[in-house]
Amino acid sequence: MGMVNTYLSDAVVGGVTTGAAFHILTSQVKDILGIRFKLAGGAHFFPRTWIEIFRHIGESNPATVIISAVSMTIVSVVKTHVNERFAKRLPFPVPVEMGMVVVATLVSSLANLEQRFSVRLVGTVPSGFPRPRLPVFSAMHLVLQDAIVMAVVSFALNVSVARLFAKKHEYRIDPTQELLAYGVGNVFSSFFESYVLCAALARSVVQEASGGRTQLAGLVSCAVVAIFLLFLGPLLQPLPQAVLASIVLVALKRMYLQVFDLRTLWHVDKLEMLVWIVTFASVLIIDVAPGLLIGVVFNLFLLIVRAQLAAMALLGQLELAALRVNENLDTSRELPSTKILRFEHSLFYANAWRFKKLVREMAPLPGSKGCSGDSSRLHHLILDCSCISYADTAGAKAIAKIVKEYQAAQVSVHVCHCRESLLGVLQRGQFLQDVDKRVLQASIETALEDIPLSKQTGQNEATIC
Repeated sequence: MGMVNTYLSDAVVGGVTTGAAFHILTSQVKDILGIRFKLAGGAHFFPRTWIEIFRHIGESNPATVIISAVSMTIVSVVKTHVNERFAKRLPFPVPVEMGMVVVATLVSSLANLEQRFSVRLVGTVPSGFPRPRLPVFSAMHLVLQDAIVMAVVSFALNVSVARLFAKKHEYRIDPTQELLAYGVGNVFSSFFESYVLCAALARSVVQEASGGRTQLAGLVSCAVVAIFLLFLGPLLQPLPQAVLASIVLVALKRMYLQVFDLRTLWHVDKLEMLVWIVTFASVLIIDVAPGLLIGVVFNLFLLIVRAQLAAMALLGQLELAALRVNENLDTSRELPSTKILRFEHSLFYANAWRFKKLVREMAPLPGSKGCSGDSSRLHHLILDCSCISYADTAGAKAIAKIVKEYQAAQVSVHVCHCRESLLGVLQRGQFLQDVDKRVLQASIETALEDIPLSKQTGQNEATIC
């Protein structure tokens, strides 16, 4: 199942992680403002929650808002103007998040913020671990289908977050190894009736912002959590929830800024930008898991669209006899009575019709519309197949049809740079069995050497290279 990573493009990962960051922001707003309402998860969480926020915004707690503003300001200033600015001088980043938790807990306890200003606190923290016991295997058939869906979705989300940090810190991940780790972790945690393991974007960002870079940071975090669960949980009871929410929101700042990636995608690839937008919007409007699925499916759909919009390049010749794309180089010249075309995509049933259409448009047959006078008469057609990495039966038939169609019009056709896969389809299907194969060329250059360019008379031949 590690191949799931193959279908997670950068645009899909960017849309999912940015959408998930806005989900986290939405879930923290009520703690930032100190308003109270039931936070319901599930589908349409983002729009439903914001409707409730605006409905109760008049109930905001001034003290909580002030605590949130002060906390976010301090954490942001220290991270931006101390940790980042003096990163090379500091032996380790200033643990401003830990300092805020300690200071806020002391101030809340001494000032009695809950009683005096109705500030919501963390409250009782459950202590200890559940006793391990065997899962209920008799109920396996009831949850098997949902378990498979949860496994695929959680793994895809995990890989998305892992790829996000791998790209940021320039290291590689092995999806299969990640899958094995999550599988072992889920098997072990099942004896403690835990939830399905899944990467938590907010916690990962907070740990990264605190200076964590290796697996040792994860072990330290686990040890600290275990200590608090077993011994120190009661000490966190006076901590205002607004402080924790502020730390999370500041840590996610770079996630929100991923929205500006759209500016780059607009200039690089507008279809990829569309994938980002569709994935992001789906995550926001519906939910993270369905949004991820929609993004992957939409991305695969655009692969078909790209195939149907495949381009055909018209090649010319420079003075040094190097072949170049004509429209991009003013110094290239088109050979007289000769068209050299390169189809820049795999050739299969979805775009075989476009291949034939583009060839007929860019190299019109003598006497057809677009071909006027003897001076523009076509005598030689060279098809460069170097970009055709895959061809099915429909693609091979399209090439054979073009060859025979142009030969019937007394135009010599040369099919060059065929890869082994394309040659195999053409030979096994015997699509060119009626074509003269007496001249076999290895490249366009050798095909050009064999064409009598000084003579404007076509010869009915085909060269398969």
